[in-house]
Amino acid sequence: MKNKAGNSQQSVLLALDTDSGKLIESRALLVMDEESLRSLRRSSLTEGTPRLRCALCEGPVHVSMRRTEAGNRWFAHHGKVTICPYRTDRRMSPDELFAWQYQGQQEGSEHKYLKHFIADWVEREPDINPDSVWRDKVRPSDLKRGEWKRPDVRAVIGGREIVFEIQLSYTFLSEVLRRDAFYQQEQIHILWIFRDFQPHREVVRDEFFHNRRNIFVLDADSEQETIKRGRLTLKCYYQTPTLTGESISERWGTRYVHLNELNYPIPEYRPYYRDFDNARLHLLRLSLIRSVMRWGRTRKKRGGDVDEAFARVVAAWRALESTATKVWPEYFSETDFLCEQLPRLLSIKRGRPVGYNYKTVWEVLNAALLIPSKSARPYDILYLMAVKQYRPPLSADHQKKIDKHGEDVKQSIDAGEPRFLRDQRYDQAISVVLPELLPRLDSTYGVREEHS
Repeated sequence: MKNKAGNSQQSVLLALDTDSGKLIESRALLVMDEESLRSLRRSSLTEGTPRLRCALCEGPVHVSMRRTEAGNRWFAHHGKVTICPYRTDRRMSPDELFAWQYQGQQEGSEHKYLKHFIADWVEREPDINPDSVWRDKVRPSDLKRGEWKRPDVRAVIGGREIVFEIQLSYTFLSEVLRRDAFYQQEQIHILWIFRDFQPHREVVRDEFFHNRRNIFVLDADSEQETIKRGRLTLKCYYQTPTLTGESISERWGTRYVHLNELNYPIPEYRPYYRDFDNARLHLLRLSLIRSVMRWGRTRKKRGGDVDEAFARVVAAWRALESTATKVWPEYFSETDFLCEQLPRLLSIKRGRPVGYNYKTVWEVLNAALLIPSKSARPYDILYLMAVKQYRPPLSADHQKKIDKHGEDVKQSIDAGEPRFLRDQRYDQAISVVLPELLPRLDSTYGVREEHS
């Protein structure tokens, strides 16, 4: 691979992902969806144990990118790797290049102007600690002696320590990661501020995908809005997910925001306005529930497309699973969960049968809880939890039967019998689809010892 000057460019054709143990070809980066790519790029530059290693020399590598009409993505060695078949010359590391490119010119007149503009208006915040506002002053670590950063602006607002970092020229992602890691360990919220919104720039897209699809801009319009409102006002660009049929798309939005309108998450310490990730998770849950209900209706009609309908359930589940970033145990059965446990729980929540040929939720409960069986019943406690949480419509007589069964389950467990001990293997999956059950799932009462 040649750069514009005709010089040979370091490039790694095969990298080992130490998280998954899989090999990744550099050409796979060209077809990788951008969100996955940005996540891989960020983790490849995070300090600590390298996530990506060269498949030949085992030296650390990172995902490097250059935006062209055709697009360009590749793996590159970190810094001082001198012996590797993939490497044909010695290039400067990102740190060396950063020092050379920005030596003596990190802060121009516009940077200084914005820094003082932010500080001047931060000092007017109603809940500001006036002595806490620093401009270009070293912030030493409270935890590690000798570590420090020099934020553009630092302040304590409403009891929260916040730093403002102005992003005008290109800053290496490795430098952004170092600052993020430092402020996170110090429990300080960091706001990266851009002068304008240029979605084609790599630094903007790295920040956008990392910070829940939020970008904060202080442009000329934001300055005028700040003066008009009498408070520091930033322009936030964000994306909102929308569910159309079975697919999710993104819609752009923009809004002027004050600092008190932002969310300040812990332990991330990265303020945001709209949470794209949580909204998408909600829509994926909804998509799964809809697909299960369509599958249930197809089963009732005994149509020939039941398998196709269930395939949509599986696809919706896998989309939700990948977004939820949960790790399922080895003995987790996707088919059993989707065919049996989830439809019963959704029936209880919805108060009507979902995925079954029954007419009422009572028939679902009766089949799940009250059948006269002496075999192991590892999910009865789970269904009883759901009944208490969602309170489905039941007649007084049916509710008494459910309460009586609950007493029988308790007596059995208190007597040391194993019949009703709860199987927790689906708890993580249930907490993704039905998060309101999470506090009840945390209970260890009646839990099998091997899963407690």
